[in-house]
Amino acid sequence: MMAEHDPPTSVTQNARLAWLNIVDWLIIVLDHGKPIRVSLLVLAFAGIVISNVDQANELFLIAMWVDPSSTRYLFLLATAALAGLALWYTAHQAYRLTYPRWPALQNPRAATLRQWIPRVLGILMPLLVLFGYLMALRSTPHAVCATSAQCLRRDERTAGLLIVAAAMIVFFIGRQRLLQANAERTGAAAEPRATSIATLGTTPLSVFLAVLILNVLITVLVAFQPRQFDGMGSLAVLLITCSFFCMSGGFLCMIADRRGVPLLSLLMVVSVLLHALHLNDNHHVRQYPAMTTHQQPAPPPPDHRPDFDAYAKAWLQSRCTPQRACPVIMVSAEGGGLRAAAWTATVLTQFTKLIDQAEPPAGTEPLFERYLFAGSGVSGGSLGLASYVAALRVAPQTGLSAQNRTENMLDHDFLAPVMANAWFIDFTQRWLPGALFNDRGRALSHAWEQAAQEQGVNALAQPFAALYENDDGDVSTNTPALFFNSTTVGQGWRFVQHPFRPFARSPWTTAYDAAHWLDPRVPLSEVVLNSARFTYLSPAGTLQTAGNSALPPASFQLVDGGYFENSGATTLFEVMQRLRSIADVQQQPLQFIVLHISNDPSLHDFVDAHDPAQTVPLYSAACPRTLSTTEQRSYGEATAPLVALLDTRDARGEYARAALLASLHINATEPGRSDVLWHMRLCPGNYLLPLGWTISPPVFEEMHRQLNTDYPMADMATWLAEQLKQAKEP
Repeated sequence: MMAEHDPPTSVTQNARLAWLNIVDWLIIVLDHGKPIRVSLLVLAFAGIVISNVDQANELFLIAMWVDPSSTRYLFLLATAALAGLALWYTAHQAYRLTYPRWPALQNPRAATLRQWIPRVLGILMPLLVLFGYLMALRSTPHAVCATSAQCLRRDERTAGLLIVAAAMIVFFIGRQRLLQANAERTGAAAEPRATSIATLGTTPLSVFLAVLILNVLITVLVAFQPRQFDGMGSLAVLLITCSFFCMSGGFLCMIADRRGVPLLSLLMVVSVLLHALHLNDNHHVRQYPAMTTHQQPAPPPPDHRPDFDAYAKAWLQSRCTPQRACPVIMVSAEGGGLRAAAWTATVLTQFTKLIDQAEPPAGTEPLFERYLFAGSGVSGGSLGLASYVAALRVAPQTGLSAQNRTENMLDHDFLAPVMANAWFIDFTQRWLPGALFNDRGRALSHAWEQAAQEQGVNALAQPFAALYENDDGDVSTNTPALFFNSTTVGQGWRFVQHPFRPFARSPWTTAYDAAHWLDPRVPLSEVVLNSARFTYLSPAGTLQTAGNSALPPASFQLVDGGYFENSGATTLFEVMQRLRSIADVQQQPLQFIVLHISNDPSLHDFVDAHDPAQTVPLYSAACPRTLSTTEQRSYGEATAPLVALLDTRDARGEYARAALLASLHINATEPGRSDVLWHMRLCPGNYLLPLGWTISPPVFEEMHRQLNTDYPMADMATWLAEQLKQAKEP
């Protein structure tokens, strides 16, 4: 009976051998990851971003669903295949090398592992794009296509990625079989192991060297022409950078690994030291048009910027009738990337166009813009305000022409040059001492300038203050006063940028008057960028002066204005207070007509007035609110404090909107004499409205549809035109 059972010692020995075998294979697998760690790091980083960053998800929605361009989709397929081939080829050649310090890589038991890991990595890239799209669909509240054409397009594009992945696996397996068949005929090894880099063979070395040279050439090209990749699409640019990371980085690591040099660790130490010692900061705020982001500013010229109080008095005197309530249009434009810019410009140009129909400009500035006193913007809202104002500086000065210009200006993929600069220029700069190149923030502002110049609009590249000066040096009131909000890193305060000289008595609470630190020649595109330095896409800007500020601190770091609050309502409220005090001295009554332009469907509506038959004194579109991402989840003790901290930004915006509303003199019984607030919000709609720095024509179509469907624009414009015409009468 005892013979039928293994002795206890035999069972223990078998378990020990099984455990040792598991450990042995674990060591083998870990060692096989070392020579391809660059590729694994790229894939891991991509997976983390796809799974956790909402803005990244929107790139996949744009590429697979929203973007109607077949050309950009073909670039996506080609670059996905290219990145997959780069992953496969680098891993394949890395496993051909022998490494004295990693004997497991020579273990014959792992031959199948070395054969299949490169293949799996190769097909992962197109599948990763598909995974990103599926993750984006999961987090999209309205992931239902509105037309059969949209459904067909996204299904075809999904199938295209699957076909690419299938074609690559067929290529990998078919290639190996061909090499084996050839080896059997010739009697030579198909691809022998290499004991040094030199013995890899002429073809692999030529490929790697060609890739390194091409990497350098593209870096130089991006440094001088950052918009060369615009037509490809942002995802295609990212896939190209992945290809270079894997091949260039993988080859350099192969050379270092053969010599036992920890290349990645050394590069990390160098980068941290250069960053800690501030030896390679190429993120300087440009103080004048000719300045780069990697140089110190020159001393400023004498300050001839207009005085805000003088501007306000001249504005009131030229537009208002004494003792009669003067309509004053005020705009606050919330942040939200290019979506915010497009919606802000769409709302303003539509009002301008409709009022033009009632009161044609006749060669002068449009009536709507004439009574638009000020706009306060954050991030993309700042770009929308700047685009609207700049477009009306070019003849013909009409709402229709401004609408066409702004749509053409903003209908660009601004993210592609940012990504190209981030991964080719800024990434390279991190390992080099000294600031040598313009950063990705400058790539973004330069792309704005070029897009505007293509429409004959030069104001974005010119000094901000120049918009408010006549040729004789007097203050010009032909341009609405613009206030762009940024946030300081060290203090967490607002940094309010405007075109006027410093206020003698600051109207701002918990904010810096930026005029003390900004050069009078600072370009319009730069102040917009300072307001739109969104997390990591646009780096924190280092603002340094050349002795033009007597106030401390001597320098700032600036980030997106939405860090403080994303509505722009706080600054607008303070501008209104200042204007009201000036008007009170002149005994000039005012009627504020506030347009608050928001673009986030998850925003709480602070105006409870949705009757299209009664648009004054308050109105807002009645649309269902979409829950934000954080509201749909619960969080653990580690992440809950961070999520709550970030969500307070939105709460501060809600507080600011409520304070703005409470400051108005609302008279529901006499709306003609009452202040007015119209909340122009975006609803979820029938079409996906991405948040990032890229947009497509269907987005504008959806915005126009919402504006004309959710708002009684004709009635609103008729009422507003009547108020403005009465103000013109003596």
